[in-house]
Amino acid sequence: MKRVIHSMLTVGVVSALCFPNVLHAQENLADYKPMSISKRSNFGYTYPAEWEKQKSVWLAWSGIRDANKVSVQIIAALHQNVRIDLIIKDKAAQKEAVTWLKSYNIDQSKVKFHIYEGADIFIRDPGPLFLKTADGKPLIADFNWNGYGIETTRSPYALSLGGIDKLMAKKLGIKTITSSAVAEGGGLEVNGEGALLTFKDTALQRNPGKTLAEIESEYLRMYGQKKVIWLERSPLQDRRSPDDKPLIDNYFGAGANGHVDEVARFINPNTVLVAAYPKSALSSHPLAKSDYQVYEEVAETLRNATDANGKPLTVIQVENPDLAHFWKESTVPNNDVYYQQFGINPGETIYQVPAVSYMNFLISNQVVLIPKYWKKGLPESIKNLDNQFKKLMQSSFPGYKIVQIDPLAVNFMGGGMHCITQQMPTY
Repeated sequence: MKRVIHSMLTVGVVSALCFPNVLHAQENLADYKPMSISKRSNFGYTYPAEWEKQKSVWLAWSGIRDANKVSVQIIAALHQNVRIDLIIKDKAAQKEAVTWLKSYNIDQSKVKFHIYEGADIFIRDPGPLFLKTADGKPLIADFNWNGYGIETTRSPYALSLGGIDKLMAKKLGIKTITSSAVAEGGGLEVNGEGALLTFKDTALQRNPGKTLAEIESEYLRMYGQKKVIWLERSPLQDRRSPDDKPLIDNYFGAGANGHVDEVARFINPNTVLVAAYPKSALSSHPLAKSDYQVYEEVAETLRNATDANGKPLTVIQVENPDLAHFWKESTVPNNDVYYQQFGINPGETIYQVPAVSYMNFLISNQVVLIPKYWKKGLPESIKNLDNQFKKLMQSSFPGYKIVQIDPLAVNFMGGGMHCITQQMPTY
């Protein structure tokens, strides 16, 4: 990648002038003409970049009140620019969703409902991954599914999630390409010109018994790309284990086990944003010390990488807020047995950690949805980080509407706005 390194964002220094390369690359994004599929793929099809024209954005209704609020704000922000396909588990869920849509004055003619009993809010992961062929036809990539690498048996729940893309493909009349390799949509990021970005530790954890070369071959085939850019390891805050072990010490989470959309995202074919952890938190808790190092390693890897055409990339680091402002604290009760198996005793404090990250944003048809974390009672420094990221995205996407949404309820479920959406390109 291009060894042009923008400084980590710090309070009060972000302006459009700080990012001339981004502005130059993105100034005509509204008129972006994607590279022909034959040039960016060896397979005759590809998974388009998010900034390419979209026919629809898919979501799945959770039925959880706080999560519903995040979903309905996403729909409200997008529905005038793109059709919404909303998966609901039954007619009762549809009735509930309609009530929410009405309360936000959403044009229901722009929302298409699909009933599926196994509806799960994190549609990007087990749901349909939409490809586009060189002659403009749709395909769906159907990866294998193992519950983020923690399903040891094919439970009915796992099977229902793993079948959602097949059912939707059948309903839509779209052909699928399938693989025994495991991957989820949130774990794979493309630049629109043949490069795919993902974590090595995630790929190996999902696919025990397969070599990295075998996995790479399947990832390229399934997404119709030319090159994988491998990131070595994912952050602790995005981990989970089959037996719900702590991330570290007394800190617990419910992440996706290494999804790149929590850490690094392309905003054009040659510019990638990378999360950073605030240096001020390094001595305050062990998660900060660990994940600061991981984010720095990711940035360094990308500075030394090249895209599918041999071009270097511009790397911009974006500081996330300190997790300590958002996690939930509780005290282990005297009669506890569960936490003692991890060496955590009654009276000690445990921390439930949300997947807080500015990287979990969504680009769709002249709109960019980005996280906003400040609210009354939190430090002004978080408001400054929110504002800085909005300025960066506005300078990166001139003419686009930048919409800030509080995703914290979904963060506590292990994901963000990008995780609960999936774009479908125009055909």
